[in-house]
Amino acid sequence: MRNFIDFIIKNINSIIFLILISISTTQIFSRNYYQISKFNLYSSSIVNSINEIKTEVFEYFDLVNTNQKLVIENSFLKNNLNYKYENDSIILKKNFRYIPSKVISNSIKFSKNFITIDKGKFQNIEVDDGIITSQGIIGVINNVSERFATAISILNSQLKINAVVKKSEHFGSLYWNGKNHQIMELEDIPKSANISIGDTIISGGMSSIFPRNIPIGVISDFNLPESTNYFNISVKLFEDFGSLRNVYIVKNDFIEEFNDLINLIE
Repeated sequence: MRNFIDFIIKNINSIIFLILISISTTQIFSRNYYQISKFNLYSSSIVNSINEIKTEVFEYFDLVNTNQKLVIENSFLKNNLNYKYENDSIILKKNFRYIPSKVISNSIKFSKNFITIDKGKFQNIEVDDGIITSQGIIGVINNVSERFATAISILNSQLKINAVVKKSEHFGSLYWNGKNHQIMELEDIPKSANISIGDTIISGGMSSIFPRNIPIGVISDFNLPESTNYFNISVKLFEDFGSLRNVYIVKNDFIEEFNDLINLIE
């Protein structure tokens, strides 16, 4: 209490000045509608200017984040996939073509999630083309229009992806159990495999859709049920599906030849 009184005494002149200013301002605006309108107009102008600055700042940092992601993705392609540009596409020496695209819509809260992208038949996009980012496999094209395409997300209980434990070279099938959009399950890995928490999971390259070595995630948990010889493995995804924007469509230039050969075997 003593400190409060000392503060009042020390700043009495400033306090009185502020009180008088407040009373004067109230009297002016309560009796002068012109001044009120001017004050409101001025206040609105200041608020609008602040909002515009705030929007520009947010847009700037959003652009910075987007550019950083693009740098990471281009670095990944350059260092891991050995590519060159040709007609707005990325041509790989391993017969895969990567076409940059943007995500228009994306769901993560259903048991069967889908993605829409801004490329279609005009860009030679076809059913069964893959979708990836530098951080992982995203999905597989299932419908195509002239300018757009939809894809089955890997966060879809009906889709399984071939994957491999990078350290041990053991292959398995990656699927989503419909629960956590950051976690997928890896099955068919035998108990003989030497696995650990944190081991990297990559694409296996055992299909015509995705090449090998695309990063997917890391082992976050695993156990070995008594009734089986195979691990139950949980994989934490590298990619955040809640913020998907820039992706690559994967086209295998030899997919028809590959599928024809598989059909002969079957």
